Amino acid sequence: MFVVFKQPVVDGEKNVVFYEALLKDIKTKKYPEDIDPFKASSIAVNLLMELGLERITQGKKIFINVPSLFLRASMFELLPPEYIGIELVENKEITNDLLQAVNTLVKRGFTFIIDDFGFEKINYLSLLGKCHGVKIDISAGIYDDEDMREILHILEELGKETIAKNIATEEDFKRAKEFGFNYFQGFYTGKPEPVRDVKSFYFMKRTIIELYKALKGRNLKKAAEVIESDVGATYRLLSFVRANYKEANHIDSVESAVSFLNVNKMANFTLSLAITELFAGIEEEEFIRASLFRASLAEELTKMFAPDRSEKAYLMGLFSMTKYLIGEAPEDVARELNLDKDIITAYEKRNNELGLILSIVELLEDKAEKSIIDKVARILRTDPKDIRKAIKKARATAQRLFAPIR
Repeated sequence: MFVVFKQPVVDGEKNVVFYEALLKDIKTKKYPEDIDPFKASSIAVNLLMELGLERITQGKKIFINVPSLFLRASMFELLPPEYIGIELVENKEITNDLLQAVNTLVKRGFTFIIDDFGFEKINYLSLLGKCHGVKIDISAGIYDDEDMREILHILEELGKETIAKNIATEEDFKRAKEFGFNYFQGFYTGKPEPVRDVKSFYFMKRTIIELYKALKGRNLKKAAEVIESDVGATYRLLSFVRANYKEANHIDSVESAVSFLNVNKMANFTLSLAITELFAGIEEEEFIRASLFRASLAEELTKMFAPDRSEKAYLMGLFSMTKYLIGEAPEDVARELNLDKDIITAYEKRNNELGLILSIVELLEDKAEKSIIDKVARILRTDPKDIRKAIKKARATAQRLFAPIR
């Protein structure tokens, strides 16, 4: 599991100007060295978008470390340039494609800075005219004082902002100010702070494949159906919508959440899922399967006596096992996602119609005996045959979604 940290970049008065996002392993609290930079960038983007950029940064930009390959990913269509900056790292080869990608993103309003800049890195020079600023590691000892002042003077003449990184002591800070740097970053000026412990909510590979099929046909209704068949993908979509669309209050269905997005944004959302590769393992699959059974059964049972609440019932069943999936109570997840109040009440008190359905689903999940089915039929004022059909359909739905992909 990963955690996003943010480290402030400050001005000469130590006022926070913007932040840098850092991805760390939750166990080691260090950057996961064995992870591909492309994947690390995509995970950081996903987590930041789920949490809500404005809330994380209080309106300031947050810069994401991005390898050059990532610049050509269409995921940037999901990102608001008013809150996201791009810190270019690991650029071994500057190609025309890369320069074109930078041009496109600059036109969209993104701010670029180059990490570990130096005039001796000839391949960086073609990027210099397109970027807004550069970072220089003052602890590396690459330049003597005279060279450092000369470099900063040239960058100032070119209109580029300069950030001194690895400011570890007050002496480092004073020295960097004397050189003429605009901004400063390091443990002395501000330590990285965790944005929040982020939940790894798994989803299925099948979801990615089926989503691409739906979006190829520009069918958002079908895309919504695919997403709602996967608890992890549903969580990520609702988190994204909640964080980025203030008008998305009290979501009662996946389709209503999808309505905030067009086909292109849904395609980019799907790409962001695929890149992170957070696919479920065997242990998670059992709980996901149970969640899908509950969701489908809750929907079918609710249709029998309160059909207008069947979509709410589906979401209620889908998130009813979050305690086992991510260690959080369903009511807490429901509040986080702005789910309908009826769903929250069902989880907490079970004193409404949805709460009754959830109790019945749990009962039938454990014991689908004739006596139990007959009792449930009397409560719902329906025929026991209808209850058996609903159970059979729910089991078939869960089984179909876990069938091998052809």
